[in-house]
Amino acid sequence: MKGFGVVFLWTITTLFSPSGSLSFKPNIVIFLADDLGYGDVGAFGNNTVRTPNIDALANDGIKLTHHLAAASVCTPSRSALLTGRHPIRTGMFPDGRAVVNVFAANGVGLPTSEVTLAEAAKAVGYKTALVGKWHLGLNKDYKGDMAFHPRNRGFDFYYGHILTNMKDWSNEGDRVLTSQRPNFYLQMASMFIVGVLSLIFLVKVGLIGRGLCTIFFLLMISPMVYFVFVFNNMAWLNGLLYRDFELVEQPIHLETLSYRYTQETIKFLKERERDNNPFLLVVSWDHVHTALKTLKKFRGKSQHGRYGDAIEEMDSGIGDIMNALDQFGFGRNTMIYFTSDNGAHLEETGISGQSDGGSNAPFRGGKGHPAVDGGIRVPTVIRFPGVLPRAKIIDEPTQQMDMFTTIINLIGGEVPKDRTLDGKDILQLLQFKDSKSPHTFMFHYCGPHLQAARYRPEKGKSIWKLVSELPDYKPGEDKCYGLACICTTTIKHDPPLLYDITEDPGEKNPINYKSNPTLQDIVRKITNAISQHKKTVGTPESKMTFFKLLWRPWFQPCCNFPSCSCSDPVYKDFVD
Repeated sequence: MKGFGVVFLWTITTLFSPSGSLSFKPNIVIFLADDLGYGDVGAFGNNTVRTPNIDALANDGIKLTHHLAAASVCTPSRSALLTGRHPIRTGMFPDGRAVVNVFAANGVGLPTSEVTLAEAAKAVGYKTALVGKWHLGLNKDYKGDMAFHPRNRGFDFYYGHILTNMKDWSNEGDRVLTSQRPNFYLQMASMFIVGVLSLIFLVKVGLIGRGLCTIFFLLMISPMVYFVFVFNNMAWLNGLLYRDFELVEQPIHLETLSYRYTQETIKFLKERERDNNPFLLVVSWDHVHTALKTLKKFRGKSQHGRYGDAIEEMDSGIGDIMNALDQFGFGRNTMIYFTSDNGAHLEETGISGQSDGGSNAPFRGGKGHPAVDGGIRVPTVIRFPGVLPRAKIIDEPTQQMDMFTTIINLIGGEVPKDRTLDGKDILQLLQFKDSKSPHTFMFHYCGPHLQAARYRPEKGKSIWKLVSELPDYKPGEDKCYGLACICTTTIKHDPPLLYDITEDPGEKNPINYKSNPTLQDIVRKITNAISQHKKTVGTPESKMTFFKLLWRPWFQPCCNFPSCSCSDPVYKDFVD
């Protein structure tokens, strides 16, 4: 009877209040996948990986086919989702030499001046939780200040991985560093030999004494020792699992991690059944970021190796959580938003050379390729029974930043008015009361570089994209050298390339607009919009410069010093 009562109450109160929010407080659940490609999900065209639970959400909700992340890599993308603002405005963009934050022990994180979605929800009485990957910082000024920790960014409960999954954790000898720079150790050895021989020569000819030689030697060897130590201990340094403010596991046991995320999520839902508080819940999966580890029951079950196994484990976890929502009476008054932080990682391979990345079909490029849609157009589904229609498709361009504004308005919160927001309220579009995206122009960055802009004219169905920079791909491939594309090594196009991505979603055929006045007008409008947009950005300052991102030993978390090793006691008896 309790479930019926909730459904009845929800049904008779789904009229909107004058402020535009629901008169009944809806619950919000965000499922955020990591590096999941557009072509990796059944509802988006894949017929070889089993995703029945995500597909069920699509069948009972709305499939967004033109939904865009703000960046093609984790840290900036996630900051934009939580703030509704381009990373260029918040400083959460790499400066070009780095790509993402790769250490927990530094002072880098989402600025405390930014308002997060969780903070806005908490302000109107919501219980908030984040289960899973964070990747937006830990300490700011000193070890233990926890200024960037999720509990200090609006989340009442946190259980998860404070940084990001890394292929170093596979215990197979794989390394992030050598994937990006395969000759790193050879280069280090060469520099060492040349340095030592140079010092010997300088001593022999009497240009420096032995004391000065020792100082020069230490200055030379110290950074080498630093980098070799750090990049050979990534699992220990960054494999940090927190329950609220407590470090409960170091390094992380990856095989059971998704299972534990599901169990912690269900515990949170059970607590909300008891206190009847509305809630905002973010489940941020580590899948399908490498290293790819699953429970035994999922291993070898898919047609796409361990990558497919990880997708199917994540989908199973989503199914268990959806069942719990129904069991506790939340199913009919909860908005579900499923998306991925960026496109699939095309360059990702295992130590044996096998592909550990997915598919972004039919789009070009992937993770780390910001100007092309394969890096930023992500599989997205929204379900909200009774408020949004069932089994519908929206092809209009939308973006993850829109969910910040949409959700806050939906729950009766206060959208910040003291800053520029890039997300717009898309509820009218989702309800099919509007037929066109609220965005006329959308902008796409790689670090500080604006590389492309998208234009949705008032009339017609064509969506135009103007591209001034493209990744420096390997000949004949849509893949970059090493593990990721670098913002500073791109192919510049002047004049820029124009695509009609409605007709050419793979961006294979740029349109010649030199002698076409109509197309020239489109290019002119986009160029003017870029100019106006840049004025609102001003002179951005990156919080993610190379030196700011370096590992700082005095910031390093450690459980059970000096071993810096522990396992989550809640799951000590769990046997896979």
